[in-house]
Amino acid sequence: MKKFSNKTITLLFVIILLAVNSGLLLSYYKFYLSDQMVNDLTEAKDKNHESLYVITKSIEGKSLDESIELIELYVDNNGGYVTLKDEVGKTIFTNSKDISKLFSSTTMVLIENDTYELTYSKISSTPGIKLLRNFMFYEIIIVSTVVIVVFFISSKKIIDPIETITKDINAYKFGKRPYKRRMPKNMQRIQNAFVDMVDSLELEKENQNQIIASISHDIKTPLTSVIGYADRLKNKDLSDEKKSAYIEKIYDKALNMKGILEEFDDYQSCNIKDTLKLEDITIKSVTEFVKSDYEDELKDKNINLNITSNCDSKKIRVDLIKLKRVFGNIITNSVTHFKGTKGIININISGRGNLIRFEIADNGGGIKDEKDLKRIFEPLYTSDPSRKISGLGLSICKQIISSFDGRIYARNNDIGGLSIVFVIPKL
Repeated sequence: MKKFSNKTITLLFVIILLAVNSGLLLSYYKFYLSDQMVNDLTEAKDKNHESLYVITKSIEGKSLDESIELIELYVDNNGGYVTLKDEVGKTIFTNSKDISKLFSSTTMVLIENDTYELTYSKISSTPGIKLLRNFMFYEIIIVSTVVIVVFFISSKKIIDPIETITKDINAYKFGKRPYKRRMPKNMQRIQNAFVDMVDSLELEKENQNQIIASISHDIKTPLTSVIGYADRLKNKDLSDEKKSAYIEKIYDKALNMKGILEEFDDYQSCNIKDTLKLEDITIKSVTEFVKSDYEDELKDKNINLNITSNCDSKKIRVDLIKLKRVFGNIITNSVTHFKGTKGIININISGRGNLIRFEIADNGGGIKDEKDLKRIFEPLYTSDPSRKISGLGLSICKQIISSFDGRIYARNNDIGGLSIVFVIPKL
C-alpha cells in the first residue's frame, strides 16, 4: 500500500475542509439565506406600498402647500424618502439627495385637480444586513470549529510529543535515562534518535570510566615500587651499588608510567580527524620503513620478519607518523604474546580494486573464541588468560585506520597465530 507524505496528507486535509465548508455555506444559502432575502425584499416592498398608500390618502384633495406639509410631517414621524413631481416631471418636493432609491414605490395622486407623481422609499440600501451578520456568524462558527479540531489534532500529533521529548531531555539532566516510545512517525524518530544518542553517551562514559580506572590501576603498581625504592634510598647505610640499582629501578618504573600516559594521549588524539597531517606515500616507502624500524630488533629477539608486496608503486594518502604507530602497536602486540617458540611475523601487502590490503600475521597462538576476535579492538578489552589483549594499542590502531577511511579486523591464520588485517583506499 502506497504511503503518503505528511505534506500530501496536510494538503488533502485542507482540501477536504474547504470542500466541507463550501458545501455547508451553499446549503445555508440555498435552504435558508435565499428564502430569507426574498422574504425581506417582499416585506420591504409591502411597507413601502403601505406608507405610500397612507401618504396618498392624507394629501388627496388638499392644496399643494398642505400636501407638502403633510408629507414633511409623515417623513419626520416615520422616516423615509419622498419625491413629488408634476405632470411634466419637475420635482416639486424631495427630502432625498439621491432619488434613485433601490426599493421605491410610485403612484399618481390628485392635488388641486392636478395629477402628480408621488414616489416613496423607506430603504436606501440592500436589505439583508441582519442576514449578512448571521451569515458571517455562521462562517465564524465553522472556522472556529475547524481551528479547534486542527488544534486538537496538532496537539496530539505535535505538541504533546514535543512536550514529552522536552520532559525526557530535562529528566536526563538529573540522571533519568529516556526510553523509546510510540509516537507519531516524525516525533518518534526524534525521540528514538535522542535515546540512541543517550545510549551512545552512556556507553562512551562507561568506556572512559573503564579507561581511567585501568590507567589508575596500571600506574599504581609502578608508582608503589617507585615510592618503595625511594624510601629505601633514605637509608644512610645503603651501599653505592644498592643506591645505583634502586635509582635504575625507579627510572625504569617512571618510564613505564610515562609509556602508559603516552598511550592514553595517543588514544585521545587519534579520535580527532582534524589533527591528521596527510601525505601521499608509496607502498614501497611503507615496506622500507617497516623493515628499517623492526627487522634488526625482531632478529635480536629470535623473531623472523617477512615482508611481501605486489603493489610497491601504488600510493595511499595517510598520516605517516600515525601509520607507523599502527605497525608498531600490532608488531609489539605480537612480540608480547609469543610462547617461547621461534617467532614469525609475516607482513603481506596487496592491491585489491580501489583498496590496499595489509595483513600482519604472527604464529603466537591466535585467539580461540571468535567473540574475542570482534572485541579485541575495544579499549582495555581482555580475552582469555593465555593471550591477554589489554591496553589501548589495538583500539588506537582502529581509530587511526578509521581516520584514513579504512577498516580493520582480526582473524586466526594458517600459521598458528593471529592476523590483523586493515585496508586503506588507494589513490
